[in-house]
Parts: sequence; C-alpha cells; structure tokens
Amino acid sequence: MLTRRHLRIKTMQALYAYVQSDLSDAELGVRQLEKSIGEIHHLYLYELRIFWHFRHFMEERLELEPNKQFANSARQAQLKHFLNLPFLTQITSDDAVIKAWEQHGIHWGESVDVLRSLFFKYWTQWSDNPFWTAPELQTAEAQISHMRLFYRDFLANEEVLHQLYEAISIHWSDDLDAAQMMAVQTMQNARKNQSVLVSLYRDKKDSEFARDLYLHTLRNAQEWKERMISKAKQWDFDRMAPVDRTIVQMALSEIVAFAEIPVKVSIDEAIEVAKQYGSPKAGSFVNGLLDALVEDLKAEGRIQKLGRGLIGA
Repeated sequence: MLTRRHLRIKTMQALYAYVQSDLSDAELGVRQLEKSIGEIHHLYLYELRIFWHFRHFMEERLELEPNKQFANSARQAQLKHFLNLPFLTQITSDDAVIKAWEQHGIHWGESVDVLRSLFFKYWTQWSDNPFWTAPELQTAEAQISHMRLFYRDFLANEEVLHQLYEAISIHWSDDLDAAQMMAVQTMQNARKNQSVLVSLYRDKKDSEFARDLYLHTLRNAQEWKERMISKAKQWDFDRMAPVDRTIVQMALSEIVAFAEIPVKVSIDEAIEVAKQYGSPKAGSFVNGLLDALVEDLKAEGRIQKLGRGLIGA
C-alpha cells in the first residue's frame, strides 16, 4: 500500500501540473490526480506479472533438465520442489491477481523477451550454485528467501526494466519504489498464506488524503501566496521555483486542514519532498519559510490539532 509520502508526491505533481497547464476545473484536476495514483497499482501489477513469466521459465528449465547430456537429478528434484511451493503458486495463480491482470490489460507482450533475458542472466549465474542441488536448501524458507534475493538482484534495480516502464508512462520512474514496496508486501503475504493482492490505500483516510489535500491547497492558494510573499521579501514570488512554491503551499494546507497530523511531520515531509523534487536549495528554503509561516498561523489560532496531531504541534 502507498505511504503518505507517496501520496504527497503525487499530490504535489498534480498541483504543479494544474498550475502549469492553466487548468480552471478543480474536479478535472482531482480526476487526473486519482488516475495517476491508480496507475501505481497498474505498475505493481506489471511487477507481479513478472513472477508469472518467471514460473513458466523455471518450468521450461525443468522440462529441459532430463534431456541434457549431463542431467543433474538433484537440480531436477530441487526445481520440482521449488515449482510446487504454495508460496510461488499463490503469487502466480491467485484468482484476485489474475482478475486484476485481465481487468487492466496487464500483459508484457513483445517485451517478454526482455524478461527472459533477465531470467537467463539469473539462471547462468545460479544454475550451478549449491542452492539448486543441496538437500538442506530444499526448505520452503530457503527458497522463499531466494525468491526475494532474485527480485532484489535481477529485477528491482534493472535499468532495462525501468526503461520499459518509462516507455509506458513517463511518471513511472517516480512510482517504481512504491510499486516495488507493494510487490515485496505481496511476497510477505504469500509467505504467510494470506491474500496476496495489496491494496493501494491502508484505509479510508488515506484514500481521501490526496484528494482533500489537493482541493484545500487550490482553494487557499491565493492566501498562501500572499503569506509567502510577506515572509520571503528577498524573493519575488514569481521567481521562486514553481515546485518549491507548490510544496510550501501544500504543506500549509496540510498543517491547517489535517488535525491528526503533527506540524513537525508536515514540515519534515515537505522538506524531504523538496530535497527530492525541488531546486538545489529547496530543503532549507522550504524549512525556513514554513517555520516563519507556521508561527503566524499558530498566533492566529489557525492550527488546531487533535490526538496524534498534538505531538510536536
């Protein structure tokens, strides 16, 4: 599932796009935001589809093994054991996952050859490794751990896969970390024999967070602009980096509108997003400006926190 930081990043990108494209329909912007968040789920489904192709690749290895000139009976037994793991079967045959693939048209198509090249790379390095022949490694725990190693070393950081994803959607380079976290959660769920498909949102509050933050920021953009101008006298507002402006405005809305989120959390998250997406000195700029603006908002009684939000408020 997505973290609040992922949701903040998608909201920031949507607000930036709204301003840059001179949109005037907030609800259209919301729909675009929700679509961009939903596409993270599509990316996650592509990641899961890789395991389906990997299983079929390993089935091919098993079929080929007995016909080799120097067939390895131990490796053959290991492959059989591996392919019969409930863990692997659940990931690749889960009804909900298969339905999601079909519903969203998740198919690798001609790009499956790229996947197979990665699988061959893996098999070249690992087929003669003791893992595939040692009896003590024929345990479910050892093979589940091995699957996670395969995902980490041969898929998660593979540049050719990243390029394929970017060809599908230019935004997926930013979304890949989130999709991969969900894929790892799927492996953990399958390991525990739980429902494997991971939801985008943890709960209803998270599902509403991005939309509410987006709309509140748009509604209060003029006020936030005026407050920023009053505090950032050494900068012309229009010459501030647009992303930096957006991050500050979004953070102000979060601080004012979300009573359960501590002020410190909102500021720290804004700083981290600024470091990743803003101008070179955006982190310190956002930090200093928000500190000054928050003091005014507190003095005016505009910041009202409840429950966990009182921490560091």
